[in-house]
Amino acid sequence: MHKEIKKVFREEKVLAEAAERYGFSRNQVRFLADAENYVYEFIKDNELYILKITHTIRRSADYMMGEMEWLRHLDEGGLSVAKPILSLNGTEIEEVPDGSGGAFLLRAYEKAPGRKVDESDWNETLFFELGRYTGKMHSLTKSYKLNNPAFKRQEWDEEEQLMLRKYVPEDQTQVFQQADELMNELRQLPKSRDSYGLVHADLHHGNFNWDQGKITTFDFDDIGYNWFVNDISILLYNVLWYPVVPYENKAVFTEEFMTHFMNGYREENDLDASWLKRIPDFLRLRHMLIYGLLHQMFDLNSIGAEEKEMLAGFRRDIENRTPITEFDFSKLV
Repeated sequence: MHKEIKKVFREEKVLAEAAERYGFSRNQVRFLADAENYVYEFIKDNELYILKITHTIRRSADYMMGEMEWLRHLDEGGLSVAKPILSLNGTEIEEVPDGSGGAFLLRAYEKAPGRKVDESDWNETLFFELGRYTGKMHSLTKSYKLNNPAFKRQEWDEEEQLMLRKYVPEDQTQVFQQADELMNELRQLPKSRDSYGLVHADLHHGNFNWDQGKITTFDFDDIGYNWFVNDISILLYNVLWYPVVPYENKAVFTEEFMTHFMNGYREENDLDASWLKRIPDFLRLRHMLIYGLLHQMFDLNSIGAEEKEMLAGFRRDIENRTPITEFDFSKLV
């Protein structure tokens, strides 16, 4: 959670407002997580829902409406997503003033059916279905049209966590140099309807439920305009970072995952295979973004030895251009 939001968050006050605006009892809410949002589960009319709370420090209500609009487009196209629900006031986003000139932004969603994947699911069937699901999402986004310019989501290089100079100590000039060089190189890549559009931008196995072979995705908080191959790269980065079943060899696992994933993906969407050669660059970009995110979250004056070593490892990787995986992605072309 953004450290500035932590300073102003008063849980009891905000949850009391949420209960009143969405019509649930305060004793029927359960805390789930606090990464980029405060996330809770609540019960209403014997059904489970998800409540997410962020702040105007991070988002505006208009910006979040872009998420709601895209979710409706995907749902209408037949993709299984956790849909937003309206408050008792008939709005998709509720604002709760924080008393200091800002506001907490509340929205609620249906809870995705099924469960998180476990070790028994971590196999080629799941990887194939993940590919098919992602391919369908990318295919559907080609027909998405923004209805209100105020709702437009960010372009890939407008991502807050990629603004490293804002969060990373100013003496890390090699980090900034590597980030600048990579981002300038990526800015030269072509953008077309078949390669670039609005994407999830945070796909991983913590953001979907698995229900008898069917995927339902949630947590669309980070959606933005990006290359389809970067959406794929983000998923790969995430499964490499914390796999459900640990792998012995990162390159071997990458080949297994990507082979089955792309077999599924190609059933739903055509992506020029030459894009797959760019995955190593996008994996490095993701590493840089996470480095920025960690600096956004941590107070460098109070973090422990484990966090310091984690940051040092990221810094070494970025400065030395260390590949995230040694797999040769030209094998997939």
